[in-house]
Amino acid sequence: MTSTTAHTASAAHRAPALIRLRDVPDLAQSRVADAHRRHLNPALMTLMRLGGYDDVRIVRAAGPYLFTADGRRLLDLVSAYGALSHGHNHPRVVAAQRWFDDRGEADLLKEFPSAYTAALAHNLCAVAPGDLDSVFFCNSGTEAVEGALKIAQRHFAGKRDRFVYTENSLHGKTHGTLSITGREKYRAHVRRFEDWPMVPFGDLAALEAVFAADTEQRIAGLVLEPIQGEGGVVVPPAGYLAAAADVARRHGALLILDEIQTALGRTGTLFRCEAENVTPDILYIAKSLGGGVATIGATITRADIQKNAYGKIDECLVHTSTFGGRNRAAAVAMEALAVAVEDDFPGRAREIGDWLRGELEAVRARHPDIIRAVRGTGLMLGLEFHPIEFKGWANPLRLSGLDRIVAGYFPGIVGAELLRRHDIVASFVLNNPHVMRIYPALVATREDLAVVPRAIDALLTDGVGKMVERTVAGAVRRAGLGALKTWVGSR
Repeated sequence: MTSTTAHTASAAHRAPALIRLRDVPDLAQSRVADAHRRHLNPALMTLMRLGGYDDVRIVRAAGPYLFTADGRRLLDLVSAYGALSHGHNHPRVVAAQRWFDDRGEADLLKEFPSAYTAALAHNLCAVAPGDLDSVFFCNSGTEAVEGALKIAQRHFAGKRDRFVYTENSLHGKTHGTLSITGREKYRAHVRRFEDWPMVPFGDLAALEAVFAADTEQRIAGLVLEPIQGEGGVVVPPAGYLAAAADVARRHGALLILDEIQTALGRTGTLFRCEAENVTPDILYIAKSLGGGVATIGATITRADIQKNAYGKIDECLVHTSTFGGRNRAAAVAMEALAVAVEDDFPGRAREIGDWLRGELEAVRARHPDIIRAVRGTGLMLGLEFHPIEFKGWANPLRLSGLDRIVAGYFPGIVGAELLRRHDIVASFVLNNPHVMRIYPALVATREDLAVVPRAIDALLTDGVGKMVERTVAGAVRRAGLGALKTWVGSR
């Protein structure tokens, strides 16, 4: 054997067994699940198996619906945690991406001014509240938050470097954003800024007290979600946002609003802060800005704040992003924004949201011992369930230690039953597992959503005991009792 032949044979022997792109649609679901377990997030796959999600193969998506390999049509109430206000594969948004690709233009363009990025920035400033007129583009919500914190600190030249945030908030999971995220589960074992003050959401007296105690004037900004999404779809008292803005500004700090879940119409106004005629100093968005097709986020502020932070020629590259504001994403976001405005997403959310909330309130009235409250506004809704009280049927759960999962994650059980029996996808919010998220696409109609209150009512009428029995039995059958108890023990 020649040396060339030996080298070729050796190289062929070492070549990895790659999955080809065109073979992915035909991969067996068992192989997909196995790859997730081996290479991605094994614990998440265990959770999916418990709920019966692991063997569902999604092959197509359109509007508010997902379509499975075995012919089911699933109504999506999760909408990628609110990122799919336009629904799946909105025709205009998808067409915008194809239009851009067909032109053969450069996508990553950093050495020259981009017409698409400039146009998107212009359009965002045209619809943004008040005098917000300066934009930084990035790839995600957590990056937009990081950008907001950095702009605020640099605006004050580092003399103010602390932030006030609220309990039960969720602003991201990177190191900086964890410092203003109000759930210890995500902050545990991660070093962060321990001295940044946290206050109860909606509590003006607590907010006043924190700023009054800031005698050294180190607080740079107050960071708020106008509605706490992952905290349980919590709407603050009327007037809170405007009053909180006044508190911050009287003490010389900036108001920073997280509109990642609320922007582009979901709550009945294009931006939630408009409901109280509040203009923040910094506002950041992501999720629906990409129309469900592009990954893009934006931090929007005033020109004077941007100038203080990065206005000098030797500081204009202090905060940048290689992929932030790439041309393809900007083009798609332009169309997504146009759809939200032209198709009146805020009006749709108000009209359909008011109707859906009324239907869910009727379900709550029929099951007041199970549903505590219907939360939210527009099509950013949540169902809060009472903690489950165990009766005779639950004795086996106590003995096996599974009572904790039933009591602590009951909306997850309701979601599993909605998927199995009614072809509806629903889940609990991240910070409050007693609340089920209801975030349908803003393109959904009353006819699409009419099944939701009927399905929930049917499950609750059937009885909590039967629902829990079916779900737990299915989880044991799919994942095994050992896996189930291991997961419960980790909560």
